[in-house]
Parts: sequence; structure tokens; C-alpha cells
Amino acid sequence: MGARVSETVSLSVGEAFTENNVRIESHAAGKTLGLTLSGSSTDVVAVRLPILIRSNTSYGISALVRSQASTLANFAVIGARPTGRFAALDAVASLKVAQGFDSRSTNGRIQNAFMPLNLSSSFSILSGPRVSLAGTLTSIDNALEVTLLITAKPEANADEWTLHLILTASPGNDF
Repeated sequence: MGARVSETVSLSVGEAFTENNVRIESHAAGKTLGLTLSGSSTDVVAVRLPILIRSNTSYGISALVRSQASTLANFAVIGARPTGRFAALDAVASLKVAQGFDSRSTNGRIQNAFMPLNLSSSFSILSGPRVSLAGTLTSIDNALEVTLLITAKPEANADEWTLHLILTASPGNDF
């Protein structure tokens, strides 16, 4: 008799995340995470979003951006760390960030990331090997925390604006 565990990848937001004008939604049992930034001034808004990745297989994360009266001025991966003893030892070292989005730095400086030319379609952000060695999709010590820097630039004459980012996790993806 043999048993098989289905491949699972789950996204969530780190518990310490608190930002004004930001709404987070999770869909499809954690496979999709939506972030909506909004505002009523023309000030540039930058958000550091800690996403938690839990997986029992290799995975890929892609993004889709939709905006109204704003543009995505910067999008970058600025950090990654395991959350505890049940996160795989190679989860950070084997993390592959798409060229142009990797702004992780050992000196603490954040560089502007290259923006993809076509934001009207989904684009790959990162991929990696199995993260979770044990636990559940809500355990605190079995995830990889990846910090994203998301910067929205409202249009000059915008009274109200929104920027909606949809992150999607898929098992087995690699680029």
C-alpha cells in the first residue's frame, strides 16, 4: 500500500505586516494572494510586503499588476529568510529571483529593480525548492519569508488611485 501527498504551495502575509491604505486578500486555499494599494494624494507610496511561502515541493511565484490612475514604479525582492527550524536549510540559498527583480543586498542598500516592459500580462518573480519540512500551512516555523518592495506612483492629476497586485503560486515551476 502506498500513499501520496499532493504537491502544495501556499502564500500568506507575515503577521507583523500593518500598512495603511493596503488591503490583502487570499484566494484558492492560499495559492493566490492579492494586494491592493490605494490613495487619494499624488504622493509615491512604497510598501515592504513580507510574504510567507510554504511548500512541500518546488514552486514558482508569478505576479499580475492592474492599476487605475497609477503605475508600478518599483517592484523588487529585497530580502529572504527562513521562519524557523522546519524550513529547509537551502530555502534561501536556492531561491532563484528573476533577473531584474533581485535587489537583495548584504550592505543594506536597496537598488531599483528593472521593470518588465509588459505589465499587462503575468510575469515570473521567483522560484525555489521545497520549503517546508514539517508542519501545516499555518505553522509559524516552516516558511520562507520573502520581502517585496512595491512602489506605486499615482498619476499627477489623480484624485483617487489604486494598484492591484496578484501573486500566484504554482508547484514545480522553475525558470
